[in-house]
Amino acid sequence: MHIDIIFGILLTLNRQQKVTAKYLANKYDISIRSVYRYLSILDSNNIPIITKRGKNGGIYLNNCVKLNNLFFTASEKVALLNLTHNIQNPTIKQSVQTKLLNM
Repeated sequence: MHIDIIFGILLTLNRQQKVTAKYLANKYDISIRSVYRYLSILDSNNIPIITKRGKNGGIYLNNCVKLNNLFFTASEKVALLNLTHNIQNPTIKQSVQTKLLNM
């Protein structure tokens, strides 16, 4: 699992109104199946992702959640800290956790 891709997807969803799985797959050079796997990880960590199928469908964050200037609510910090447990490099893991805890 690549935490950088997961975080990138989260930031992309924060910046853009709506994107497609194909767009995210191309942007991060991953399969569409991987996009949905990463979205599932975000969802399981209480990040409210909405997906709609069809012609005008897409993927977006629930309107009540916007990461303004990377300031997170307490529950968002917990969700992101939970994601850091998947980082394999101990130095990077500690650095990310420290930065999130000091925000």
